[in-house]
Amino acid sequence: MDNTDQAGAATLGFEQYVFVLKRQWRLLVAATVLGAVAAGGYLLLAPQTVTATTTINLNVITTEPFSAQRAASGLLDDATETAIARSHVVASRAADLLDGDVSASEIRSASTVATSSGAAVVTVDYDASTAADAVRGADAVASAYLSFRSEQAQERITVMVTNLNERIDALNTTLGEVNQQLVSADPSGAAYAQATTQRQQIITELDGLLTQRNGLQSVDTTGGIVLSAAEDNELGVAPARTITLLTGLAAGLVVGIIAAFVWNPFDRRLRNASEMTRALGAPVFATLDAKREDVPAKGAAADALRVTRERLLVDIYLGTTVLVIDATHSDETSPTAVNLAVVTAQVGHDVQLIVPAGSDDFREHLANALALEESEGGVAASKTVPALRVFTASDSGDERQGDLLLTEQTHAAIAGADDETLTFLVLPSSAHPASILAGLRLAQSVVVVTREHDTTTTEIRWLRDEADAIDTAVLGAVAERRVRRERHDATGISWPLATRAERGTAARTNARAAVKVEVGADS
Repeated sequence: MDNTDQAGAATLGFEQYVFVLKRQWRLLVAATVLGAVAAGGYLLLAPQTVTATTTINLNVITTEPFSAQRAASGLLDDATETAIARSHVVASRAADLLDGDVSASEIRSASTVATSSGAAVVTVDYDASTAADAVRGADAVASAYLSFRSEQAQERITVMVTNLNERIDALNTTLGEVNQQLVSADPSGAAYAQATTQRQQIITELDGLLTQRNGLQSVDTTGGIVLSAAEDNELGVAPARTITLLTGLAAGLVVGIIAAFVWNPFDRRLRNASEMTRALGAPVFATLDAKREDVPAKGAAADALRVTRERLLVDIYLGTTVLVIDATHSDETSPTAVNLAVVTAQVGHDVQLIVPAGSDDFREHLANALALEESEGGVAASKTVPALRVFTASDSGDERQGDLLLTEQTHAAIAGADDETLTFLVLPSSAHPASILAGLRLAQSVVVVTREHDTTTTEIRWLRDEADAIDTAVLGAVAERRVRRERHDATGISWPLATRAERGTAARTNARAAVKVEVGADS
């Protein structure tokens, strides 16, 4: 496959994705809204947790805080400081600061400690149900931690200073004794020299001990300082409203996309001309509003059908048969299917219209609308459109004939049309597949009359596949917009406007007429 083919395949795949998503946009919107509603419900029902943060800077407790040999942060250990801050001792101190409102165990569960910069900076997070409790908790844990470090350092220094004092006192006592020996000893004697040496050693040791004690006494035992209190930092709220809602919307959208591709094969009703063109593989010549009483067509519908006629006459030839498939799923034959023949006859072409599926009511309506005059052989000529003849088979299709709709008389009418006559054979898409296949075999081209939201992809694709199999050209379609249906019965009642009693009477009349027709066919 060359680059052009690959680019075409990629474009086709992308176009298919866009087509499905546009077609199922209602499902996408519904799933996205449901995702947002679910996220909102979760925010309402889920317990809210507020997180407050206190940041502290630890002091390094040393006798040489400004030593250039090692940075102060290097004297701190991350693991040790974290363990101290999370210890039960610190938690108990924090509980005391909170007046016992929260236990030490609860404080340890609610707090989180993190270190940075070599443990020089410690961040204390505290979770609570309210902002006030979270702020108090974070500050209490930080304060307890700093005070614990300070007290521990002070205690260690106190012990060390006490030991140094004891040693210094002992040396001072010994120094006093040596001084007494020097006073009473002979300066030229050995005892004097020994006492002098001992006195020098004691003074040297005392100098060292005094230096150590002075250094310890000057140590800063402050545990650290608070860099930013909890009330100065931004509070964290879980679950976060914005993130949760965005997550719900995104999840709903993803589910909607998946659902759109899963549901699309089952959503067979065609909604607009674009979908009809895609399913049929042929253009939609026109989209119009069709009313049953508009035969011949009027107004905008007539204009659209004239455009359709001109496009059809480019592809069809005189003396051929055009199969018109009525896929509107109406109770009666669509007026658009009839008007295709009418507008063609209006320009002077001899047209034979065959409507084998029409009921007696529809035939009567058609006869009145076109001023038909019955003649021999079931052919009626129109007074209003002289070039139009309407054929009605008098023999009913049954199991003894080749087809239930395309009877012997119908076959004879199609075969008997001269070379200058165009035959329009109308069949409903609900007809038996054998009748439609026979129509495809007899016709040289096909036109489909569709209706938005009623015609299905299943019937259109089946028709297309069968036509392609026998090389019958599918020229295109004429689409009817979805309008409020008005059913007319033999009494002339418009069903949406009739009363309940009138509808019941008309229904019983039609039922009795149908029984008579069925009995006559069986006999």
